[in-house]
Amino acid sequence: MRPWPSGLAARLVVLLVSALAVAQAVVVFVLHDEQRGVVEAMAHGQALNQAVTLTRLLTVYPREEEDRLTSAFGSRMTCARVVDPPFDERERATGTREPRLTATLKRMLHGNFAGEPAVLIRRHADREDVCGDAETSMQPWITRGGEPPQPVAGYAAEAIVPMKDGRTLVHVTRIETPTVPFWVVALSFLISSLAVGIVVVVSVRHQTRPLRDLAAAAEKFGRGEDVPPLVARGPSEIAVAIRAFDTMRDRLHRYVTDRLRLLAAVSHDLRTPLTTLRLKAEFVDDETVRDDLVTTLDELTAITESTLAFSHAEASHEATEEIDLTELGREIVEEFRLSGADVTIAAETPVSFVGRPVALKRAVRNVVENAIRYGRRARISIFSDRAGVTIQVDDDGPGIPESRIDEAFEPFVRIEPSRNRETGGTGLGLSIARSVVHAHGGTIEAHNRPGGGLRVTFQLPTSLSPADGTGLGT
Repeated sequence: MRPWPSGLAARLVVLLVSALAVAQAVVVFVLHDEQRGVVEAMAHGQALNQAVTLTRLLTVYPREEEDRLTSAFGSRMTCARVVDPPFDERERATGTREPRLTATLKRMLHGNFAGEPAVLIRRHADREDVCGDAETSMQPWITRGGEPPQPVAGYAAEAIVPMKDGRTLVHVTRIETPTVPFWVVALSFLISSLAVGIVVVVSVRHQTRPLRDLAAAAEKFGRGEDVPPLVARGPSEIAVAIRAFDTMRDRLHRYVTDRLRLLAAVSHDLRTPLTTLRLKAEFVDDETVRDDLVTTLDELTAITESTLAFSHAEASHEATEEIDLTELGREIVEEFRLSGADVTIAAETPVSFVGRPVALKRAVRNVVENAIRYGRRARISIFSDRAGVTIQVDDDGPGIPESRIDEAFEPFVRIEPSRNRETGGTGLGLSIARSVVHAHGGTIEAHNRPGGGLRVTFQLPTSLSPADGTGLGT
């Protein structure tokens, strides 16, 4: 599995959900960090006031009233008691001293203390008695109405006041901080992620629809099909790309058309002087020189005619349609069999392909013609798979030197060394075949077979039906 998705919508979903997770984690961390400030504020407003009031009452009332006073200040969230241990031991046993709250407590006591008062903040565990003594009035806080003890959590603010008579007042206030359960955080993240994912997928699919149309048009244009001008729509960036594609398509069309017309015009204009030269060559008295001139002129005429035919074929705009390549191969085989050539085809099931039938037929025919000329026989194989459509033409000839296989597809290149048109041709057959295959978005290759002979392979991409209208290729 790929760690990074390939689709734009999937990538945006991953990025946004990741950003959402980081943001939510930061928020949870900040809220947790702010709990300390909430604890200090609540301790200042509640715990210190009660501790100062109780200290003053204990100072004024006799010691016999000590238990009644501390019990009166006991509630669900507070407890108080008078202890004898020294202050230092008590401080070490409870928690962390808060300097700011301690200073505030000293100011509120107005000197009605001995030694150093202190305010300690400690974490209060679940089901723990904040006074630390099961015999105190704190126990009923966590057993409500006979129900089992409920899990509670928070902080305990402990105010310690050493009084002048030697006693030490310990006033504890439970402070429950707002906490968010993990399942709430997880549910919030899942709902947010789902909402983000749905919005991103729907919006990206809608906004990139013109981009998919552009890709389909580019695929068709690369296959040599006529592509009508696209409507510039969608986001501004995509609209700019569509207009650029339309401009490129128009410029390339004009460029190719002008060059092919120029080639056709030159080839056409060469006909007259070549005919004139041939007539003049007939009046040469030396028979050897005359035959040599006629042979050269005939070769030039054949090249000119082939070039003219090539330019006409390239300049024509044949419409694409769904064709059966198996049936097309049988028609080629039948044409060559009528002329006595040894051509067979190995294709049983129909193979559909969207392309230009005349151009494809000409490309296969040229390769078959070369196979017969140099290899005495030709065997055609046609099959398809997920990768596309494959057409193979095998012969039993001598093959092509490995160093010259690529050169064989160049225009007017003849691997056969003789100058005889009947055996060497004009050197345009494979070049035309390659041009046709490339126009259909495919590739053509030649390989020498291990058992002897040459194999020419057409590899055409899988195509969609013309009615699809969404482009070609899968």
